[in-house]
Amino acid sequence: MIVNYGATTIKEPKIKENGFSNDNELEISVPFKRRRWWNVDQKVVYGLGHVYNDLCAAMWFSYMMLYFQAVLEMRAAVAGAMLLLGQVVDALATPVVGVLADKYSTKKVWHLTGCMLVACTFPLLFVRCLGCNVSENLAYLSWWMPLYYGSLIVVFQIGWAIVQISHLAIIPSISDSLQVRSDLTSIRYMASVLSSLTVYFITWIVLRASNYSNFIGPSDDYKFRDVSIIITCIGITTFTVFHIYFKNRSMKNRKDITASNGVNTSNGKQLNIEEGEPFQMPAVSQIFHFLQMPMLYQTSLLYVFSRLYWALSLVYVPLFLEERLSVNPNEGSELVASVPLVLYISSLLFSFLLKSKISSCGNQVAYFIGSILSLISSLWIALTISPEASIVQIYLVATLIGAGSSITLVSSLCVTADLIGPHSHQGASVYSIVTFADKLVTGIAVVAIENYKCDDVLNCPQYYRGVLTYACGGSALLGVISLSVTMFMSKCKVKA
Repeated sequence: MIVNYGATTIKEPKIKENGFSNDNELEISVPFKRRRWWNVDQKVVYGLGHVYNDLCAAMWFSYMMLYFQAVLEMRAAVAGAMLLLGQVVDALATPVVGVLADKYSTKKVWHLTGCMLVACTFPLLFVRCLGCNVSENLAYLSWWMPLYYGSLIVVFQIGWAIVQISHLAIIPSISDSLQVRSDLTSIRYMASVLSSLTVYFITWIVLRASNYSNFIGPSDDYKFRDVSIIITCIGITTFTVFHIYFKNRSMKNRKDITASNGVNTSNGKQLNIEEGEPFQMPAVSQIFHFLQMPMLYQTSLLYVFSRLYWALSLVYVPLFLEERLSVNPNEGSELVASVPLVLYISSLLFSFLLKSKISSCGNQVAYFIGSILSLISSLWIALTISPEASIVQIYLVATLIGAGSSITLVSSLCVTADLIGPHSHQGASVYSIVTFADKLVTGIAVVAIENYKCDDVLNCPQYYRGVLTYACGGSALLGVISLSVTMFMSKCKVKA
């Protein structure tokens, strides 16, 4: 029998009831059946495990740049450097966390550690630092403000990476069924969408209820502080429920299944028949093994470009709206919350639709459809969304952005879970490799965009409209190209 391991093929020997075949070969993996304990309630509880990360991510990507530039009055290049710092730290921490999480302790222990780091640092990112008042000396603030927030960002991003990788790695450890993994990925994404909706809804309420203004300025610092505190309270509640009620029994079940086939040792490790001793692939060997697989790089590109489109949309839609308010101030500052709210509602609806249709249409077809919708949204912004365009058009474009990004993100994560296959003990390592480039590319893209921004707004009054057109549209186009290459390589492999 042949087992597909990503882009490689491994022979799976037959095992008799005594646990060994005539040619002394060992079964690599055993099909894992659904257990009675795995029910709808457990799936929902699993989705709660990443809610705090999703709340922070929505706030980070949507309002961090706006907070730094409009409230703290940082230069655009410095604010972009702060976001790049966070992405670089996240990217560097991701593979380290992946290796350590597969080797030491349990995924839940790592998850709890990351949650605690995030809870201790994230709220402080939206609180004005000591001595950072507008009236303070600008020379002093030029080094103190980046140093203070940069230190918080480093710790926050390390914690965020720990939570993300450990939570993703739980998916392939639960079941070998591709359908179950697709369901969990969709549930995880729907939880992410609901979390982001919560952030935008809370922000909309706070902006409307407290000292209403047409612009976001230095006097609005307390509004962002209140929002960060509220979502932190929600996040602490959700990850506490996750750790109390979620029971990941997969590893024990897998050992029991292996033992029933007569191939289990006293310490739960598989036997190396040739050497006659317990064998377990070293963590570094796992990384190098996957690095030799062409499918890994193809999967990584699909994930990177879907995440890049999503991240740039989150970062620059609020800045585009703030840019628009300079021309139409009567629309009100709450627009920076209501438009992302519509974007995420659309994303949620399409993620529900995708959950039931992705198995029938396939991950690659779903990714292509999502990329086309993303391209259409960028073209719409370029051709018709002028400063005088109606609010209705902006909401319609936001709907398209949400639809395209949700489809590409879910389908790319499903492709990654398929790549891991039954080898869940290497899940954290694979997810860390796939997400590494995503963090780095996003940070570099934001810094490049901010460095090209004019110091005088009058010289580039529609700069962020161009960003949503060319940067986001380019990301979607690169996703389509990567998908085409992946499908072409797959066909060539089949013919060979």
